[in-house]
Amino acid sequence: MNNSTYNDEENKFPLYEDFFDELTSEHTRISYRRDIKQFFDFMQDGFSNINTLADIEKRHVVKFRNFLYETGGRDGDPCSPKTICRKLAAISSYFNYLSERNIVKSNPTASIKRPRSEVVTPTNALNGEQVRALIDAIDQNKKSGKMHKALLLTFFTTGLRKQEILHLRRKDYTKLNGHHILKYRGKGGKRGQKILHPICVDALKEYLQWMKDQKREHIPEDWFFQPTKNPADPKNLNKPLNPKTINEILNNYAKKINLTFNICPHSARATFISELLEIGVDIYRVAQEVNHSSVKTTQEYDKRRRKLSDSPVYKLDY
Repeated sequence: MNNSTYNDEENKFPLYEDFFDELTSEHTRISYRRDIKQFFDFMQDGFSNINTLADIEKRHVVKFRNFLYETGGRDGDPCSPKTICRKLAAISSYFNYLSERNIVKSNPTASIKRPRSEVVTPTNALNGEQVRALIDAIDQNKKSGKMHKALLLTFFTTGLRKQEILHLRRKDYTKLNGHHILKYRGKGGKRGQKILHPICVDALKEYLQWMKDQKREHIPEDWFFQPTKNPADPKNLNKPLNPKTINEILNNYAKKINLTFNICPHSARATFISELLEIGVDIYRVAQEVNHSSVKTTQEYDKRRRKLSDSPVYKLDY
């Protein structure tokens, strides 16, 4: 079995590449590796007498969980409940893997109490007027204008995650029973499809026509959203957008319309969810639309619960 370790000198706690290869998402592989490495660093710094994976017990994981509660986050701040749950899930998955291969006898995280996965700092969502202003701020005469408009409308009218949009291919944009749809690969490798809003369809058509005018007409396997320039290799434009580029595009237009709060790609997803709830779409349908495994996750985006004027108390009539 191939393995690599995070510490070539000590080699106490190996990270088996087979485990990471089984994870379908590159994002998950990166975050799980980082979380497991943090746990092993914690073990090495605090328990010098523990020399093998089989020596790790429940009490060690409990101490790590408590460390996360107190100072385990960025700059020594406490981790959010959601982050703690994610880190414990990564460790638990790894020890399940180790147990299945008889490297350890049992999973030390099996019965450890985990925090309720509450959102401490909700993602900032925009309202409809702000979304329209953001789109109107795009200069259609600029070289990147058509792509930016198509990209942002895809974000705000589908609720897809950043990685789901970045990994779209030309063949994923198609028509089915009279509807324009995007086929995508979601979390865990799940396949899904999104029916597109007419304004998004129009923007995508304009973008594809612009690509054709630039002699960059797509073939089915080409990346759907491609950069308009590549300083490092000007001839190589058939590549996915850099994830950081998405943030930069959003921040640029947010400044243009003088937004007073920070936004990120997930803000578009939060906007999509909160706007559907605002217009009265059933929360279970919204959860299904955005592939939330639990409606509790969808409830975290529900801005309506903060409106005191909507309290049922006012419906009393004694």
